[in-house]
Amino acid sequence: MNGKVEQVKIPYLYFNLSNEERESAIYYLLECILKARDQAHGFLKAPVFDEDVNIYLAHLLFAITLPEYHDMADPFLSAQPEQVFQWVRETEDPTLRYFIFKVNADNLLVQSTVFNPDPELAKRFPAQKNKKGEKDEEAMAAVLYYNHACRCHEGMHDKKTGVGEVLAKIAGNIGLYQRILAGVRPDYLKLIDCFRDQAFQHFFVKMEGYEKQYQKEIKMEFFLEAYQQWLLRRDPVQKNRVLALARELQGMDPEFRFDAAKLT
Repeated sequence: MNGKVEQVKIPYLYFNLSNEERESAIYYLLECILKARDQAHGFLKAPVFDEDVNIYLAHLLFAITLPEYHDMADPFLSAQPEQVFQWVRETEDPTLRYFIFKVNADNLLVQSTVFNPDPELAKRFPAQKNKKGEKDEEAMAAVLYYNHACRCHEGMHDKKTGVGEVLAKIAGNIGLYQRILAGVRPDYLKLIDCFRDQAFQHFFVKMEGYEKQYQKEIKMEFFLEAYQQWLLRRDPVQKNRVLALARELQGMDPEFRFDAAKLT
């Protein structure tokens, strides 16, 4: 990869986190993404199931704070599409081809939103047009790379894949995800600041609260779905699932109550 153009590096921190702390940070970022997505709801023209994309973006935002991510990604980043495609042509490794397209797509998406120097401009990115009325060049390049990464990943497995679906969704709704990440920017920068000051441990206590609340909400969704299925079918297996989920919810929230007599 000689001759790679000089890149503006994404600022990142040298964390030394436990697995629990990493999970808490990712839950916090997921909450930020969901909040920003709710605020961008009016921009969405049609319903899109993108829980998988939300999770992907949360992990991406956390990954770019880690030195190991940059050790892997930075050597394959270029501002010149011609160089990106040259690197892809020079390797016969399908995994490396996928990785080159993916990290360049991710880099463009994050640099144009979360790390855009003008947050007000970043908020306008989804609707931004150039003089010819075309999409901005960064978005077009990101879409191109995500689509190629999708095809590479599915080609590696010789079938459609969950990762491929996520990449295709981002490519197909690039304006929405630019808008979401621009909305995440303030909370993300607060996260970065928290790792730089004395509030580090206090921050993780707060994030633990976010995590517990999120887990409880997800568990409640499973419980309500299971209970609805039991009402429809009166299946003993479903009954046992309802009872098990009720016990889990009671362990998570002492105020939760469910009368098992309803299942008789």
